[in-house]
Amino acid sequence: MQRFLFTLVIFSLFLAPMALSSRPQAVTAAATEPVRLTTITELPAIGEVEPNNRITPPSVTAQAIATGRTDSWRQPISGVISASDDIDYFSFDITAPGSLVTIELTNLNADYDLVFGGGVDPATGQGGATDSFEFDPGRPGLEDVTQIGGQITSIGGQITSIGGQITSIGGQITSIGGQITSIGGQITSIGGQITSISVNPGNRDERIETIVWQAGRYFVAVAPASAGQTSPLPYRLTITLERSTLQSLGPAPHVQFLIDTPDPDVSTLYIINSARMQALYPSELTAISAITTTLQGSYSQTQTLVYGASYNDLIVEKGAVIDLANLEVIAGSGAQPFNQLLEDWGQPVVNQANPLYANFLAQIIDHVIEAAISPDGSGRSGDVRIRYRIRANNDSNLGNENNAGTPYPNVRHIVLIGSDEVIPFFRLPDLTTIANEADYLEYLKTVDSRSNGASLISPSNPLGAALRNRMLLSDNPYGTDRPYRFYGFPLFVPELAVGRIVERPGEIADFLRRNAPWWSDNNIELREDLKTSNSSLSLTGYDFLIDGANAISRTLQQATSVSVTKRVLNNNTWNRNAFENQWLEQPLDTPGFFTSTLEFYSRTQTLVSSLNAHFDHWQLIPAVTDGGNFPAERILSVAYSSGFGDLATSCDFYPSICPGFFSNTLYYSVGCHSGYNVPYQAIDQLLDIPTPFYAADFAQAFNRHAGNWIGNTGYGYGTLDGVDYSERLAALLTQELVRNEVRPDTSATNGETYVGRSIGDALVNAKLRYLRTALGLNAYDYKVLSITTLYGLPWKRIFVDNPLTAAIEDLNAELPPGDRTAPIPVAGSQLTRTITFTISYDANYLQPTRSGQLVQLSAENFTITDTFLLTSTFNVTPTVTVFNNNLIGMPGLPAFAYDITALSGSDDDDDRPPLVVRDVIFIGGQYNTVNNFNPTVTQIVTETFTPLISTTVEPDFSAGVGFWVPDRFFGHSRTEGNNGPRDTLISTAAQFRATDGVTGTLRTYTQLVFQVIYTDPAATNANIALNDQTPPVIERVRIAGQDASPQSVSTPIEVLISDPDHPTNPQVTVTGVYLAADDVTWTPLTFTQDDQNPRRWVATVPRNWPDVRIIITAIDQAGNSVMYTAKGLFAPPTYQLFLPVIQRQNAPLSSGSPAWQRLYLPLLSRDASRLVYE
Repeated sequence: MQRFLFTLVIFSLFLAPMALSSRPQAVTAAATEPVRLTTITELPAIGEVEPNNRITPPSVTAQAIATGRTDSWRQPISGVISASDDIDYFSFDITAPGSLVTIELTNLNADYDLVFGGGVDPATGQGGATDSFEFDPGRPGLEDVTQIGGQITSIGGQITSIGGQITSIGGQITSIGGQITSIGGQITSIGGQITSISVNPGNRDERIETIVWQAGRYFVAVAPASAGQTSPLPYRLTITLERSTLQSLGPAPHVQFLIDTPDPDVSTLYIINSARMQALYPSELTAISAITTTLQGSYSQTQTLVYGASYNDLIVEKGAVIDLANLEVIAGSGAQPFNQLLEDWGQPVVNQANPLYANFLAQIIDHVIEAAISPDGSGRSGDVRIRYRIRANNDSNLGNENNAGTPYPNVRHIVLIGSDEVIPFFRLPDLTTIANEADYLEYLKTVDSRSNGASLISPSNPLGAALRNRMLLSDNPYGTDRPYRFYGFPLFVPELAVGRIVERPGEIADFLRRNAPWWSDNNIELREDLKTSNSSLSLTGYDFLIDGANAISRTLQQATSVSVTKRVLNNNTWNRNAFENQWLEQPLDTPGFFTSTLEFYSRTQTLVSSLNAHFDHWQLIPAVTDGGNFPAERILSVAYSSGFGDLATSCDFYPSICPGFFSNTLYYSVGCHSGYNVPYQAIDQLLDIPTPFYAADFAQAFNRHAGNWIGNTGYGYGTLDGVDYSERLAALLTQELVRNEVRPDTSATNGETYVGRSIGDALVNAKLRYLRTALGLNAYDYKVLSITTLYGLPWKRIFVDNPLTAAIEDLNAELPPGDRTAPIPVAGSQLTRTITFTISYDANYLQPTRSGQLVQLSAENFTITDTFLLTSTFNVTPTVTVFNNNLIGMPGLPAFAYDITALSGSDDDDDRPPLVVRDVIFIGGQYNTVNNFNPTVTQIVTETFTPLISTTVEPDFSAGVGFWVPDRFFGHSRTEGNNGPRDTLISTAAQFRATDGVTGTLRTYTQLVFQVIYTDPAATNANIALNDQTPPVIERVRIAGQDASPQSVSTPIEVLISDPDHPTNPQVTVTGVYLAADDVTWTPLTFTQDDQNPRRWVATVPRNWPDVRIIITAIDQAGNSVMYTAKGLFAPPTYQLFLPVIQRQNAPLSSGSPAWQRLYLPLLSRDASRLVYE
């Protein structure tokens, strides 16, 4: 992590200057050439033209603006929302990825919301794939938890999503209600995606600012909020497009495999490009040949990694090599040879400076991988643009690879051989505003005065171009079958474990030879036995990383025996000298330990090391820097002796006794750019600087000595008062590394044997668990998951003496189907499940923090009642995972996750499909209140100069005054993993409402009751329900009728519903909960449909109308739902008008002044369903 201070309070979007230093701070990145066309053409103002309230056929009525323009432009528009069901759509095309869109909605006299989305093909009006267009918005599963994060951060006004940062929300957007729900359905139905939303309360202006990375047609929608409020006065909408200078290459070609026979035993693919390596490193042809020979030798043979009790094979490993040099152009396709594309990327400046060119290459490589493992057996990566083919020889008979098919259907690991210049990283948009990757380019101008203000990495080479264009590097797409829908860009979370080996061919060849699997010394052994009796581990931390380091330390202490030495530097006082003395089992400068030249057999006993510290890509920065920083070159530069003299000039013939100093180790870090691999040529060769010093990086250094390294390709993040973001992922990774993974073993005493945990699977599952315990995903979660990268062999396994039990949802997933089967639906395909969480609190549940308080809970505080557990076929363990919900800029609140995965009861075979969760509904609850509660407001940081944990600086929270946060405090997610999809209910156990910007009222829930709505995919007519993804719309909610007087003990509530599937007679159920007279109990409320107007639903709340607090849910027949919370106020408006027009003089007061009595005359509408709120 760079030594910048970045503290984000998202609702007010300011940087808190909590620590100062003369060291340069991050600034807005400047470019040598414009990233976007900055001269903006001012277009003449236009008026809205009705009808324009739909985007889907047969009545495509979105109003087109700025048609055919190729410049930057600004279009002002005036319009009127005429009714609660009116939506104003405007459309325009974006042809240059990376363009900046700013949308401002002003002049508001009613509560209107703003939506931006699309990304569809202008030619067809649809998403999908054609010969000239391709866009997949991603698989569903995270919309509900992304929605929560956006909903919370929208409090306080302006939403900024610059750089694609989506603090706003999308997808289902059901908690907002109103016509926005319809907008989400319309855009999703044509294959597009919601990009950003602004949903401020009342008549506040709305604003969206986002960078668009997918070319296509986009839509802006203005819609009334669910209070149904409209105004005859016009709004003003201003849309500005700053066109990017990046040139898109269009969609990448797809690939076809030709094979002789499939090889189902292959578990790892090794992706190399021998021709590209030869072009880049002509002096290392022998090493390049050794790479190919080694991979096609021992790595491509079946090897046993773990034996059972009777030396039976439990874990085996077999690889296959795919050399991209063998990628053929299909005759007549018009495609360029792949290596010609790579050569063109490396030569002209215009291509090097275009990160989209690198993505084009990476996508072709990814298509090779997809074709190699395609589950349909076709051996194709797609159905259009198949312009390359490659052959797989699996039967040793060359020349008979003529069958189209999938060569390797059971692959679990991908290993990329080479740095970015050989196998390009994917360039993904950096959606953050704090510590954006563009800042790193600016920082590199300041680190060495000899550069005279030039960046160490040129902005015109491939790495610098990515930084300049606010993009990060990621290998995640190579291991991802299909990304998740995320707002701004799809989120790639791998199902396959991906590793990369860098950098020079000689270093890679040594790594592969030293880790050859045939020598039976393949595992990271932290178990207590004769072979590893001196093994050790180490850990560092300081400042806000201390709590994360403590969490990692506790896990490692629990999992390893006392014989494993633990060396810990976790304070704010250690310097480089202390690090070098305690990091490994001996001080580094001990003669003959880790100094040049090493003896050929040298090997460290420190098998695991967690380096929680700040980094630049070339150096680790200690807690105290007066003794200097620790450079990667210190590791990289250490060389080995020649071996056995005359017998051999190297260790080539004796890899088992020439292991490499960091052989069979795993070191990992949360540090910024700790995993940023910088090829030598990426450093500007024209600068008068020590290039080897700045070109050295930790990925290269550890691979050079046969070690495995996990680090960040960009800025990492943490929080001041919690273990969050990069820290949380590292803590989850540590838990996964020491997880108790077993295999059936009939020769073992208890019928199973512990097989350790592969480092690749540990990282994959850590990222999945991160998603499962996230209540509000945002741009920083996106980045953390994208940049954490493994350099090494993902199949390497780690063993400990006391492996930890897996997360409960994974244990439930391993149960036989007979213990995870849901009841059969009574009728149709829908069934419901009621889950009640009863929560107790310990005496000291309010814990003081640096700047406030946090609520402390554990799984033991929860008692769970689950109706599915009453079924004999459902016998899972009911427990929760408890975590702190520390959303940026929001009060930290306790939260929990509960596994709601269930298998179909309508299918009677062993391969039962899982039920599909349609939604989770809140149907009741109870809470206690804590007044004058001072919350701990979450502050995100990336690096500091002085320890922030010793300060008490706290952001102001006045923007949240009067609103309960989060208003939609629960959600659900679906993630895909090795055990199939996992469905999770996630909720906070508390809500907070600020009163003065510092303190407020805390609700701590003692009971929460949820109803889960499922569709059984194996039930009769289930497809009808599954194909219906459009929720109903709550157009309006109001207190209504002549009984709505302040003195009344009952209050009528009116809800106006529209159902896109049944426009005239909505087929929905409307329910709700209201706050009972005790003001702490949410009580169920049932609405009835109006006989005269089927779109109108009514209910009566037994409270005076000023005291009514309500949550309303509308559910259609398919299980789609929408929720109303009045944007966190929970108080619906009234349409009864009180006119202060009559005054009557009473008897004089004692002061002699006349007393006046004001009379209010209620004006009631005969047609309440059509009344416009005033």
